[in-house]
Parts: sequence; structure tokens; C-alpha cells
Amino acid sequence: MYKRQLRNCETIVMMAMNPAWSAAGSQMWNYWQAKAAGAKFIVVDPMYSETAATLDAEWIPIRPATDMAFLLGVAYAMLEADEAEGLIDWDFLNRCTVGFDAEHMPSDAKQQTNFKDYVQGAYDNTPKTPEWATEICGTPVEDITWYAEMAGKNNAVMFLHSYAASRYLGAENLSQAFMTVSALGGHFGKSGHGSAAIYT
Repeated sequence: MYKRQLRNCETIVMMAMNPAWSAAGSQMWNYWQAKAAGAKFIVVDPMYSETAATLDAEWIPIRPATDMAFLLGVAYAMLEADEAEGLIDWDFLNRCTVGFDAEHMPSDAKQQTNFKDYVQGAYDNTPKTPEWATEICGTPVEDITWYAEMAGKNNAVMFLHSYAASRYLGAENLSQAFMTVSALGGHFGKSGHGSAAIYT
């Protein structure tokens, strides 16, 4: 299903994936078709990969195994910029998700900790700012804030990640953070939008 939507995207984000080198079958053909239809590509990866070069992608460098810090920094930047720029799809969050903030916790939650408060530093006095994130992931602050703006609700974005980003100790929450950033922009259930793990 996602392959048919690629041609409707404005932007396709690839995290920890390099289909030009490692995908089974003809995955790159689908990305070439999306590029021909006008999609721009962003590759978040420690290396400037064959895929980034082939698709003329915007490359966001990141240290290996630090994707979680990067995504937390992005989430903080989206929250910080939302009032002025309207990045977050609050209607989608309120209707379709639980646990993002204190007002939308599951009724049977044993703890009342929530994602928004964690990102803003309520529990450990450490806001997960882009400046905090760059110390861990090495990605420049301006790239983190640019990514946050790109992930906003008014852009048609498909977020894709492969399994490589989860192949390290402590990566249990990476897929949830990835989907949460996607959910902040409401990138589910609409043509040209999406968020998925994909084997490439």
C-alpha cells in the first residue's frame, strides 16, 4: 500500500535504510518513480549512502545508535515552534492517540508519566532540546530544527525506517519515538503521508 502513496508525497524520509545497496527486489524503482513525481528525499544516516547519492537526498548526519536522542530533540523543537508555526496536528493527537500528554493518559495507566512532559524535562530536569540532542547524536542544531519544521502537519511526508536503527542495546523505544514524531504532524491515514518500518 505505501508504495502507491510514495508518488503523492512531497517528502520521503529514510532513516537507517539504504535500499540502493541492500534491498531485496526492486525497491529503488519505487523511489525513482516518487522522485520523478516530484518528491524530495531526506536521508538520516551516519554515512552519505548510495541511496542518498542516487536520489540526490538531503543528508542529515547522525552518530550510530543515537537516533533516539535525535528524535527527542525533533519532538521538543516541534513543541517549541508549534504556537508560532502551527506544526502539530492536535486534532489527530487528541482523537487518535493516548499517552502523549497528561490529559490523554489511558484510564488504566499505572503511572501518569507521559511523552510531552518527559521531552520537556518534567521528570529529570533535562529538557530534550536540540542543543541537548546534538551533544549526543552530533547532528547540528539547525538540522534538527529544520527536520522539525519539515515534519509539521502542513507537509505531505512519508517517514520510513529500516531495522538497522534498532540493532543496538536500549533501542526498545525507538519505533515508538519514530511514530510519535510522525503523529505530531498527523502523518497517518492521508494520501501522501505515512510512517512505517520497512525491510530494505
